[in-house]
Amino acid sequence: PLLATMVCRTYKVDGKLASTQTEVYESAVLAMLEQSTEKAGHPTPLSILGELRPLSVNLAVKRLSKLAFDGLSKHKVLFSASELDKAKCLDDVGHHGLLSSTPGVSVAGRGDDTFSFQHHTVLEFFAAIHAVQVCIGEENQTAEHLMDKVGVDGDTSLFWRVVCGLLKGSSSESVL
Repeated sequence: PLLATMVCRTYKVDGKLASTQTEVYESAVLAMLEQSTEKAGHPTPLSILGELRPLSVNLAVKRLSKLAFDGLSKHKVLFSASELDKAKCLDDVGHHGLLSSTPGVSVAGRGDDTFSFQHHTVLEFFAAIHAVQVCIGEENQTAEHLMDKVGVDGDTSLFWRVVCGLLKGSSSESVL
């Protein structure tokens, strides 16, 4: 149902079907960012991988993508409020709607609020952004290094498809 909803939303807004799953997820995340920035009276973001406006959205994507990558690397989907605060993502929770509160669930018995990405595939999408922009783009890590860190299993299948989609897109326009 989630993927079907995102495909329909992309068609409704763009007037065409996305040609890749990466485009579907980018469109869905952009929709969440657009909604939150419009409410705040800021300009609409143009793309996930380019420089986003306002700068706070760009920083939120950077921070959330690192959090997602670290979580995926550790097979972790729940994050405590203190972990979000440490990663400087706590303010991003309410502002952009990309994370949601998980009432009644605690991480490692800490007792503070717990958060998760709206869906595991959204976590994978953000983790892929970090992998392409930072791990491959800035740190020149190899795919083998990423495979060792993240793994190749059913929990990371969308992650790898998005990494490939982002890298393929980088040949036609600079995403890094």
